[in-house]
Amino acid sequence: MIEIFEYCGKEDGISFLVLAAVHGNETAGTKALRRLIGQLEKREIEIGKGKLTLVPVCNPAAYQKNVRETEENLNRVMKPHQNPQTYEQKLANEICPLIATHRMTLDLHSTHCPEDVPFAFCDYADEYNKPLIAVLPVGYVLEGWPQMYAAQNAISDFSTERYAHTCGNTATTLECGYHEAETAAEIAYQAVLNALAALGMIEAPMPPLMDKKHILMKYFVIKEKSGRLLKNYKHLDKIRAGEKLAVYDDGTILTAPQDGFILLPNPDAKIGTEWYYLGKQG
Repeated sequence: MIEIFEYCGKEDGISFLVLAAVHGNETAGTKALRRLIGQLEKREIEIGKGKLTLVPVCNPAAYQKNVRETEENLNRVMKPHQNPQTYEQKLANEICPLIATHRMTLDLHSTHCPEDVPFAFCDYADEYNKPLIAVLPVGYVLEGWPQMYAAQNAISDFSTERYAHTCGNTATTLECGYHEAETAAEIAYQAVLNALAALGMIEAPMPPLMDKKHILMKYFVIKEKSGRLLKNYKHLDKIRAGEKLAVYDDGTILTAPQDGFILLPNPDAKIGTEWYYLGKQG
């Protein structure tokens, strides 16, 4: 069972859900939400309008072990399951009703490599997530994830953002930087405060708008067999067409098809999972 915290304002307003630790080793959001829960319980911060729901740990078993998942990626099975077969599918059955009943969801994550640059995903742009993303304390927005997955048709993508979209709601994913970076929890905390202010849920000045660079996701690489990345790539490192990016143990080399950026490189990717993504500035 996941732990859920709800706070309702005295006035009508938007219903806003914040999720953390969908992946158990991504704890920046958990730290931020626990800090916020403490302030809400002490009434140092009060919800004046709407309804705020916080889930600080969406994958408890993985969180306890400090691993990404127990059986499978929860953010690839986020849909209702009539006959759940794995622990993560059971969790999805708890989380999906929350997503379905909240107009806006913010899903807090973190990334694999030291010095990774924080960013937001905008998979399904609309009148709700555009203004929200504008106040998030990050300088990059990644777009085109659904189209990229549909074009390659290699992985079934049932994420929090996709499920919200299928319910007629909106979700945005915030990647707060490297898992263990001290700044990641602060970015997550400030992002939630900025969102609450922008949505009119708390009495606070409108947060400043940050200039954003938009990156269009074009391609992803599944790690098919044992191999390694050829550099200690960080998220959003620039790459050149023809650059050697990775090598399999049998000597097969993978290269960049065009100039652009390497995105979300995972040096510890398991065989059959995403190794890295490629994109270009939109």
